[in-house]
Amino acid sequence: MKTFQKYLITMIAGLAAAAGIAWVKDVLAQTQLQQICHILCDATFAVGTVLCCAGLLIFCGNEGTFDMLKYGVSSFLDLFRTESKKKYDTFYDYRESRAEKKIPFGFLLVCGLIFLAISLILLQFCG
Repeated sequence: MKTFQKYLITMIAGLAAAAGIAWVKDVLAQTQLQQICHILCDATFAVGTVLCCAGLLIFCGNEGTFDMLKYGVSSFLDLFRTESKKKYDTFYDYRESRAEKKIPFGFLLVCGLIFLAISLILLQFCG
């Protein structure tokens, strides 16, 4: 049930964002079906792209792509703190603790691909 909620909340937020984009592009004032489809295609494509990119960015972070950068910045900032309590003595310790904390990202990719598929379907109606 908790997994379904992630998908549902992401889809509702995506639909709200797509509706906001369509509203800004003044979809309600359009009279031609081709213009309406074009605006809806743009809105769903933008939302789908953002969701897929966010999912891929989280995937890269889970795989350790940014670990060295995060460790370096936190070590650098520890130099300026007065009460510096280092959590990790070495990068290896940091990497091992990060390996245990994976962030779920699949729901973002799935919802993003759904929005991209809707955009592709609307593109067929526009052209």
